[in-house]
Amino acid sequence: MSHHSELIESDIMAYLKDHEHKELCRFITCGSVDDGKSTLIGRLLYESKMIYEDQLTALESDSKTMGTQGEKIDFALLVDGLAAEREQGITIDVAYRYFSTSKRKFIVADTPGHEQYTRNMATGASTADIAILMIDARKGILTQTRRHSKIIQLLGVGQVVLAVNKMDLMNYDQAVFDDIVSSYHTFAAQIGISNITAIPVSALEGDNITEASLKMPWYSGPSLMMHLESTPIGLASVTQSFTMPVQWVNRPNLDFRGFSGQITTGVVRPGDAIQVLPSRQKSTVESIVTFDGDLPHASSGQSITLTLNDEIDISRGDVIVADPNKIEIASHFITTLLWMNETVLVPGKQYWVKTRAKVLNATLSAPKYALNINTLEQEKAETLGLNAIGQCELILDQDIAFEPYGKNRHLGSFIIIDKQSNNTIGMGLIESAASEKDWVDHYVANRNKYWVKGQVTAQQRQDKFGHAAKLIVLTGKANKATYEKYGTELESKLFQDNKMVYRYGFQFMANFGQVSSSDTQLDQRTEFLQALMSIAYAFLDAGHIFITSIRDLSAKDLSSLQALASPYEVDVITLDPSSDHT
Repeated sequence: MSHHSELIESDIMAYLKDHEHKELCRFITCGSVDDGKSTLIGRLLYESKMIYEDQLTALESDSKTMGTQGEKIDFALLVDGLAAEREQGITIDVAYRYFSTSKRKFIVADTPGHEQYTRNMATGASTADIAILMIDARKGILTQTRRHSKIIQLLGVGQVVLAVNKMDLMNYDQAVFDDIVSSYHTFAAQIGISNITAIPVSALEGDNITEASLKMPWYSGPSLMMHLESTPIGLASVTQSFTMPVQWVNRPNLDFRGFSGQITTGVVRPGDAIQVLPSRQKSTVESIVTFDGDLPHASSGQSITLTLNDEIDISRGDVIVADPNKIEIASHFITTLLWMNETVLVPGKQYWVKTRAKVLNATLSAPKYALNINTLEQEKAETLGLNAIGQCELILDQDIAFEPYGKNRHLGSFIIIDKQSNNTIGMGLIESAASEKDWVDHYVANRNKYWVKGQVTAQQRQDKFGHAAKLIVLTGKANKATYEKYGTELESKLFQDNKMVYRYGFQFMANFGQVSSSDTQLDQRTEFLQALMSIAYAFLDAGHIFITSIRDLSAKDLSSLQALASPYEVDVITLDPSSDHT
């Protein structure tokens, strides 16, 4: 199962060519503290003959110095490189190691089990094809086992290997293994994990790591290495439609302009029609450029530079796609967050959000719920703390192209950065775009959260003033002069009738309907509706009739205004552009 050491000695070029075309598998080890993750990876490196003689000599010396395994080799020392890790016997950082066999190349991430470093585990899981979830046979399923399992499920790691470790300390008892597997299957079904392969192992002794163990004849499944070499990976990303976020606009000279990035899904060929999102500009692929020359086609996972047949504006963070109908564009989302910092989430605070190569201004709502990792109940929460998982709304300062994370890891994920410290404090997965009603609900909920009403009720004001508070909106296709004339006349008439009235001449609101087809101006429309209603609601709550103008008021806008003005009434007056009649 080791790499072709004989071929390396006899024909290095043949080895490199053979190695180049091997399939790459990324996997992580995760689980609770001291479940044996680092020892397992060290054993895999040792068994696959990826340790040089001087490394092995140093490992044997270090094992005697540390004294953790008596006279035996402590394989964990191969990946626990930090002094603090060796002193405490735990993994702190994510340790990436590379090895290969005759069938595949592997990149493995040894992730921390300690609760304080859960964020590092999530980092490793974000790119993994397979997760090896370690469970200490003596302890069974722990809270951190559940937390890591939920993160695996959230991040869409398609395959889970349940490695029940330290079977040697339980006398290789089948009943112990079966009980743990049964309990885990029950839990996994509740969180949506179904593809599970359970293997009883002893990382220290090498049982069922690369070869079937004679000490557990009751187990007839594959060894861990056999499973890693044979299980299918990466099929879905190739069959999906082509998508590639632009990481760099490549302009080495005046005669070349290309767009560089890594293909996230699908296949691209010269001549293919493409569209750039969110701008929706169209072109066709002229060539696929790489350091080794132009390619006839490229597929998921390859890093390339595309040249196009048209001069169109493309920036870092834009997404080049083949089928724009499968990709959505929005700036307001329902998201699931994993909070990764001891400083708690502050609803409404300005953060940076990085998605692909873009860094955007963003705000987060108060959580709709926080997940209790032990009971899996969705509990009420005002914020999220370290390692908490919850659902929040995310509002960005501009549109992005996206797919829900369940369909596309790359276009449906983001990280949250604190503006002051520049630390990464959270990661999020996009579930869907928020609807128009969602932003209204979010706005009203936050307004009411901080809106402290006085002792005078709306009914008392109505009795005092002799009329109810009301929002009056002038709309239609009339010109500015007509809005001004009718609005001031209406205000004067109501005032002369002893009504508490105020006309708000919002200049932009009278004209923005003319440009409502633009995505940017649609964002402005929402922004100004919010600004308008911040003012209008104060007048309504004070018992006034509030008059304003919104050209070409749509049914969608009216629905939003009615929700924002609730419980006060909204009247719409449509102005005829050809006369003074309404």
